[in-house]
Amino acid sequence: MLYFYSDEMIESERKIITASAAENLDTINERVVHRFIPMLVAENITRIIEYESGRLIPRVDLWNCVGMRMDRAFMAQQNRYKSRKAFSSSLLVNKYKILEELGIPSKGRDVIRDDDDSTKTWLEQKIEQLLSTGAIYIDSVGVNICDTCGYMQSVDNIRVNSCTICESDSFHSEKRNVLMVDIPKDRESLIKDRIIYPKNTKHIRSLFYQLPPRMMISKIREYGLPLDSIGLEGYVLDPKIGVALMPQLVAEKYELSELTLTQGAAVATNAIPYTSILTSGFHHNYLLLPKIPITSLEEAKNIGLGFMVRYLPLALMTYSSDITPDQLEVIRKEYARINWKIDIIISSLQSEKEQSLRLRQEDHQMLAEIIKDFTNYRIRAGQVKIEKFFKAQGKRYAEEMRHKGYYLSPTDIDTLENIIKLFYK
Repeated sequence: MLYFYSDEMIESERKIITASAAENLDTINERVVHRFIPMLVAENITRIIEYESGRLIPRVDLWNCVGMRMDRAFMAQQNRYKSRKAFSSSLLVNKYKILEELGIPSKGRDVIRDDDDSTKTWLEQKIEQLLSTGAIYIDSVGVNICDTCGYMQSVDNIRVNSCTICESDSFHSEKRNVLMVDIPKDRESLIKDRIIYPKNTKHIRSLFYQLPPRMMISKIREYGLPLDSIGLEGYVLDPKIGVALMPQLVAEKYELSELTLTQGAAVATNAIPYTSILTSGFHHNYLLLPKIPITSLEEAKNIGLGFMVRYLPLALMTYSSDITPDQLEVIRKEYARINWKIDIIISSLQSEKEQSLRLRQEDHQMLAEIIKDFTNYRIRAGQVKIEKFFKAQGKRYAEEMRHKGYYLSPTDIDTLENIIKLFYK
């Protein structure tokens, strides 16, 4: 293994990358891979950073187990489970089985879920602190109440078409004490110096400017973080606020100076604004990823796990919009072509003969540059250099090594194979 130490290493020990808290949706009936893409991106970049630094980095998994979609899924099959939390736990067990089948070990991962008792205790203390500083506040505001089921839909200055619970279109307005947060007029401040990818954030910025000037962040639901401690009996915290605060929990737990979060670009406004408004003491930035076509675990295995787990997640960071099935096939063919060429080159460099050459200093420098490109999210530049590097090795074999009967040393073959495992296997 190669270690490329630098003055940045000490500070890098206070940085990790993880996926933003994903909704703990049902994957028992739908064994799908596309929902794991943010986790796979975080896993791959973490592996590359570990290779570069020679140190182990914590794997932290954030899960959003509180929310309307999970409530509905539970209601549809609640007779099978002792509790709502038990239902969420069963979904997570299944997700980690899928990750194991994808070649991602579940052992040793720090699983943080928003319905865990320790997380709820931390969130309750954080909400009380934010309330005391005025970052959030209780206000008597008009809210839209469903005439059919009584669900509190939204503040009354926001137009609603139908009830989230019963789909009724009949509402009336009532004054109620609710928890609120203000959204700053300068929406640029919410994402400034935070979006690593994509480079063009025009569309994302436009989404932020569509946010209202303030948001109600208390809900009336059975499952969630109760707000009784701040005088809002019967209310729970809006799940998106719990999700938005979880990066702070991770930063405190691991004493981080920086946390990079991966998530889908389509849900950028779900939590990022509130993380920017309500957290402090660390820098948080984002890799916002395009969607891929719906892909089952069986389809992923047929396509090839090397492609789906290693190559595709990083390749997505060279695309600025969602991936179509045709584009996915183009990426797959590109992977197959590169993989085939590299396998031939590695095979040609191997021999049991005693006369062997070593990788040159410029080769090691190129490998260091490749690793650095990926750890700094310059994915396309790194991909180009990998192809260039192996092409140069193949040319060297043809012109120099084969002519003299020399072959690459086993140590350097191991080095190259470790590099290949990072990106292709």
